[in-house]
Amino acid sequence: MPLIPIQTLDDPRLVVFRDVKATRHSKWKGRFIAEGARLVKRLLSTDFVVETMLLTAGRVEEFLPWLRPDVPTFVMPQTLAAELAGYNFHCGAMACAFRKPNPSLDDIVARGGEQMTFVVCPDVNDPENIGTLIRLGAAFGIDAMLLGPACADPFSRRVLRVSMGNALMLPILCSRDLSADLLRLKSEWRVQLAATVVENDDPTDDYVDRTATSGLPDLVVRTTEPAEPLGKARRPARLALLFGNEAHGLGPEWLELCDQRLTIPMRAADSLNVAIAAGIFLHHFTTGALDVPPSAQSISIP
Repeated sequence: MPLIPIQTLDDPRLVVFRDVKATRHSKWKGRFIAEGARLVKRLLSTDFVVETMLLTAGRVEEFLPWLRPDVPTFVMPQTLAAELAGYNFHCGAMACAFRKPNPSLDDIVARGGEQMTFVVCPDVNDPENIGTLIRLGAAFGIDAMLLGPACADPFSRRVLRVSMGNALMLPILCSRDLSADLLRLKSEWRVQLAATVVENDDPTDDYVDRTATSGLPDLVVRTTEPAEPLGKARRPARLALLFGNEAHGLGPEWLELCDQRLTIPMRAADSLNVAIAAGIFLHHFTTGALDVPPSAQSISIP
């Protein structure tokens, strides 16, 4: 069993665990860091290739059934581990693993059925929101999540912790050209794109017409076309829900791509956190409250 006692922070094998709170480990090509006993155990239960592990001395006995003979496991005192990590490292377990190749749309759709649900985020850049969206997607059984280049890294330390490791299981496509991927979903697999939008009359909102946004500063984009209240919306067989940036919503280019616009009617609040809104939308469309229209049931599966 590869337990390796560590008594100095100068050991070069520890570099991937050094100051993980400050370091963006997306810079470590092809790797990510899982932190926390439960998350590390969930990682070890998957087929991800784990490169190394780090345990504090008090966690060793707990992890004995989980250790792999091919994974070097460093063991150090808790105080030394805290100095290495850059904060009070009370969770006692970290692991460094290799990322898998980005899944393809073809593979994702091939694994799906007649009814499929996608969550699409062009530019949600808050790690906690992305982590919660991943956790929600797994909870409601979506088929995949598509993220634009401006989104938070789904395998960052913070996102993995907030998602409770669901990023390790849920198919997540980090798209280099999200517009092209969405057009493929529409044209090749008849996925209906639905924009989730906000409709309110708050005079304090700085907003612009979606047809006149070119070159303007960061403002909340409001669609001038009426949106369908969520309670009246019926789902197609294959649905992709688009959720906008926390501050500015969906930009005009994404609204133009979508087949419909949906909104959650509200009385007093002007908007909801994107993750809270996503939970409401996903509950509505995935709990079977509404039947798939007969016309959508006839869609052929490639």
